[in-house]
Amino acid sequence: MKKNHIIALLIIAVVLILDSIAGIEFREMKIQEKIHPTKTLTKESSLSEYCTNLQGKSGDAKIYFFDSGNLGATVLVLGGTHPNETAGFISALVLIENMDIKQGRFIIIPQACSSGFTCTDPMEGTPQSFTIETNSGPRKFRFGSRVSNPLDQWPDPLVYSHYPSGQQLSGFETRNLNRSYPGRSNGSFTETVGFAIMELIRLEKVDVAID
Repeated sequence: MKKNHIIALLIIAVVLILDSIAGIEFREMKIQEKIHPTKTLTKESSLSEYCTNLQGKSGDAKIYFFDSGNLGATVLVLGGTHPNETAGFISALVLIENMDIKQGRFIIIPQACSSGFTCTDPMEGTPQSFTIETNSGPRKFRFGSRVSNPLDQWPDPLVYSHYPSGQQLSGFETRNLNRSYPGRSNGSFTETVGFAIMELIRLEKVDVAID
């Protein structure tokens, strides 16, 4: 009997250790990467400025404004629409950290689907992060999910009916930012993010948007 108690205690201890490790890894997915804009940055904001329903939520992505003060076009660059496609986020990051603007304005959202950076896709075997060696040392970045975190929007419907087209898609696509436009202020979590981005385009009079 005593032996069984010892085995049970050992199993509990192992489970607690594994739970602690998993908990630490999950918490790390909430830690945002440090971004170092150039001195030409004129304003830093977030999507909740364009849709207050996002305030305090993980979809309230950061926005970086670079205004030359001279006449020219306004360009919006979206990175991280699909956080598991790392080139989009890294490209936006490189722009922010190397911007030298002479005319017009640049508006950059490096992590458009910021919710998706807080998780990975289940059963895909993808890493939680990756590291890039730079002149100033290694930099660690999260490898996220293709879609918004299910903790922010759940459950997925069997069939997702896109607003306003009515196009029917797989239920999983309801959390895909690229399938949410033009979005709705009172729609799903992901639709709200899409709506905020469209409001930014409208209110800031964006001439060219690059995703």
